[in-house]
Amino acid sequence: MRKRIQALDATNGDEGNRGIDSLQRGMEALRCFQPGENALTVAEIARRLALPRTTTRRLLNTLAAHDFLFSVPDRDAFRLHVASFVLGQAVLSGSELVSRSTPVLQWLANRHALHCLLCVRDRGDMLVLAHQAGSGTTHCPLRAGSRLPIARTAPGHAWLWTQPVATQGEWLTPLRASANPAEHTHAAAIYQAFHDLVQGGTCASFGEWRSGVGFIAAPVALAGGDSAVIAGVHTSTAPHERRHIEHECAAALLQAAGTIRREVRRP
Repeated sequence: MRKRIQALDATNGDEGNRGIDSLQRGMEALRCFQPGENALTVAEIARRLALPRTTTRRLLNTLAAHDFLFSVPDRDAFRLHVASFVLGQAVLSGSELVSRSTPVLQWLANRHALHCLLCVRDRGDMLVLAHQAGSGTTHCPLRAGSRLPIARTAPGHAWLWTQPVATQGEWLTPLRASANPAEHTHAAAIYQAFHDLVQGGTCASFGEWRSGVGFIAAPVALAGGDSAVIAGVHTSTAPHERRHIEHECAAALLQAAGTIRREVRRP
């Protein structure tokens, strides 16, 4: 009898693991959708998930049956549907960090005529949680839900600076060891950002993420050891204009970071 119970327990455990694996794959399928992507084909989602198309299609059909996805008529593709929207809205509306940061970002955006972002780390990227635009600013490709690479943008550099040395090494070691000269350039930019953060509390990058787009960023230390980042986005191409914007914005950016840190810690 004891052996029989053990065998049943083992079987149930396997079924539980399979269920967890399916749930994880379903969530990863939802992660494939990025801001600005109206629809993704099954083939593209399968490529991003590194799964066979048949497996991917079963996942997508299940998600569509529960209104997380919508099958595009006459196309082998899917879009995000209402249940995904409800989850996203619930996260943002229930976030104290977002609600307390939004007016501060708007103040900063209006003061310097910039697009201003609140970012947190999500895996290998910085995820934009909130975006505010100053009056008269030009179009910005970034919105809530957008992602920025950690190694190639000032928001990523500012977050990395707040991390333990071991975590910094996990990012920097592969860049230094790479045979690609561009990776060495990214490593050098990170070291420069660390120097700038030590000296003045902010760091900047220009053109590494997208041509003609620059960032100035400052970390925000949160309770429990977590860190967020606030950043201003500008499109000035002349070096002297970029330096002027970054110099003028730095003090206000630090002031905004301090305000958010105090506001989020308030009971």
